[in-house]
Amino acid sequence: MDTLLADLKYSFRSTLQDWRFALTVVLTLTVCIGANTALFTIVNSVLLQPLPVPGADSIVLMANKYPKAGIGDTNYSSGGDYYDRMRAVTALQDQAMFKPAAKTLTAKGNAEQFPGMLSTPSVFRLLGVAPVLGRTFTDAEGEIGADQKVILSYGLWQQLYAGDRSALGRELRLDGRPFTIVGVMPRGFLFVDPEVRYWIPLAFSSEEKQAHHSNSWYNVGRLKPGATLAQVQSQLDSLTADTLDQEPKLKQILINIGFHQKASPLKDLLVKDVRGTLFLLWAGAAFVLLIGAVNIANLTLARATARMKEFATRLALGARHAQIARQLMTESLVVALIGGAAGLALGIAILWLLESIGLDRFPRANEVHVNGFVAAFALAVSLFTGVFIALAPLAGIFKTNLTTALRETSRTGTSGRRSRMARQTLVVAQIAFAFVLLAGAGLLLSSFRRLLAVDPGFRTRELSTASTWIPESKYTGDFELRNLMNQSLTAIRGIPGVRAAGASSEVPLSGDYSDGVIVAEGYQMKPGESIISPLHFIVTPGYMQAMGMTLVHGRYFDERDNENAPRVAIIEERLANRFWPGKDPIGRRMHRPTSEDIMRVDEHTQWIKVVGVIRDTRVQDLAGGGNLAGAYYFPYAQEPRRKYTFAVSGPSPAAIAPALRTVMARVDPTLALFDVKTMEERKELSLSSRRTAMSLALAFGGLALFLSAVGIYSVLSYLLGQRRREIGIRVAVGSSPAGIFRLVLREGVWLIGFGLAIGCTGSVAMRRAIETQVYGVRALDPFVIGAVMAVLGGVALAACLRPAQQATKVDPVVVLNEQ
Repeated sequence: MDTLLADLKYSFRSTLQDWRFALTVVLTLTVCIGANTALFTIVNSVLLQPLPVPGADSIVLMANKYPKAGIGDTNYSSGGDYYDRMRAVTALQDQAMFKPAAKTLTAKGNAEQFPGMLSTPSVFRLLGVAPVLGRTFTDAEGEIGADQKVILSYGLWQQLYAGDRSALGRELRLDGRPFTIVGVMPRGFLFVDPEVRYWIPLAFSSEEKQAHHSNSWYNVGRLKPGATLAQVQSQLDSLTADTLDQEPKLKQILINIGFHQKASPLKDLLVKDVRGTLFLLWAGAAFVLLIGAVNIANLTLARATARMKEFATRLALGARHAQIARQLMTESLVVALIGGAAGLALGIAILWLLESIGLDRFPRANEVHVNGFVAAFALAVSLFTGVFIALAPLAGIFKTNLTTALRETSRTGTSGRRSRMARQTLVVAQIAFAFVLLAGAGLLLSSFRRLLAVDPGFRTRELSTASTWIPESKYTGDFELRNLMNQSLTAIRGIPGVRAAGASSEVPLSGDYSDGVIVAEGYQMKPGESIISPLHFIVTPGYMQAMGMTLVHGRYFDERDNENAPRVAIIEERLANRFWPGKDPIGRRMHRPTSEDIMRVDEHTQWIKVVGVIRDTRVQDLAGGGNLAGAYYFPYAQEPRRKYTFAVSGPSPAAIAPALRTVMARVDPTLALFDVKTMEERKELSLSSRRTAMSLALAFGGLALFLSAVGIYSVLSYLLGQRRREIGIRVAVGSSPAGIFRLVLREGVWLIGFGLAIGCTGSVAMRRAIETQVYGVRALDPFVIGAVMAVLGGVALAACLRPAQQATKVDPVVVLNEQ
């Protein structure tokens, strides 16, 4: 203990004496560890920690998959699947189904939309969470007619009833229907969606209990003790085979579209879209730490070399190599721990900053916080970095002896070859790391710029949207729904400045979409070809004009397309090219399957005539992900919906929102408008996670560029100091200033060249990791790679100029007389 205290005392005294070195190391570590702490906090909270429910790691999600149907990767199941799995998947002790369901809550004469969840009564039993007040649902309340019960979140209970326990048993009106409050969940309870404010029982009809492939629900289950995910998957595979055999008319079609059932951890439902991005960013932060550690290692090597005379003296007086090595290690760890503590504080500040640039759009963002595990990570990184930056000088201490140490600090002024090569190697590694990081940042920037410039097939400027839900208790049938829509659109189009207005069952970039199989008349499927399930929209006349969707052939919907007219549709170009390549689709017919024999046509077939073709749109993702089969649109009058979204072009966003609320209040004051956003806002929100990733990558790249420039400058300056005597001799025997300048610059250019070459190789190795995160650019895009080479090479070369210039000013008389 006395020895440790003595080492610490000496380390602090030595650090204070060389405070410039200590300050440089602490600042570098603060920035590097701060970046790693912030990213690790996000990765830990979002990806590594289980969901905030008891035994979350044993909850699995089961879903139907149709990879060849063009609908993207979905995670839904049908009512029939739930009952089949209850019987066949014996590795699970409980199962439940649920889905988010926003409803209009009417209280004190005001109507407001609140997010909720429809769930089978078994969900609370599966989660193992008891209410803080009242009870959960009984199994009997999962049947139609007994399902008008509601459980409130703790926050909604406080908001509506100020925590009054007599709220139990009261009625709450949701979408105009009365629901009896039977329970209140604990404070902080959340499951999948943190916005959910209440839960109501999910009651399937007899038809829904038998339905398959009409996927609308999430199906989860909890593993039995000792059971594994692999066992669940094996039982699902057996169930899939049985299902195919029980549906002979659909069997080949299901095989062609790749139908299977998949089990995965429930957490994947939330994080699968951001996992790659977060790990990539964390790798970027790690690269920054490596570059900073290399810089500090170079500084430590230079300092250790300058202290060789001190070490030689101590060795001559009887000190052991191990004692000096222990002292160097202690000094490194002290400085590293100080930098680690400051880095932890900086990491917390970075998280606060990230909240303002889109962190809240990441899944589980509400769970991101610094805890003891994160603090332990920062401590571990600090200790690792401290050990790393001490290794190079330690190797020099153990590999030399007293005679060598004295010679390397003697009048000859030449440094040991090993020390010099070590510093050069570290600089090459630093440039290589910086190249890989800058290449990744450049690709993300180029990808983001391309996304901003992409034409989504609809207008985003001067376009506002607002959603509503029509309660069944007040508007009972299609006739009432059509009348309400006509009144609403007439009122909205009367707002001053409105150029066009319409409504749709879903709008682009809203995150809520429907799809459905549709078949063209006479279309012959090739052997092994898959059916497709394009996106399906219900829209009013005026909607496509308001959205700025471009008509390619035919016409838009108009007042002729009413409930008494023949069924019609407008389709996108890619769907038209799929069914009628090279032909005019106007006037051709399609139908939606009404039986297990999807291609069957009989007297019950309802034909739908194509009256228009619009340009392809990117409604799910500006990058073109999601449904690849296109979309088809039906007129609202022929297929009314209770939930729809208005699209209004013309007035400024600031003016349209209050005007919309005013005119809709005149139409029906009980209707709540929600999700009121401009299309620019929807576009920004859809890109927020990419923008956050790009901003972080650019910040890391800029930091890496700066550290690399500092690193090469410090190395060349150090080498210049070690070669002053050599340069003095060269000048004395006739070397010109230009020759000396080229001599020093050449060494820097070689280091830069080796670093760039290794960095290019590293970028090739990172190709697969980056290509899934970018849009419109190749993972080894020549322009980006060339730009990175030019920027990094230029900055590094600029860092070489000052030492080279200083070399030309060496005075041989002064240098050759130095002791």
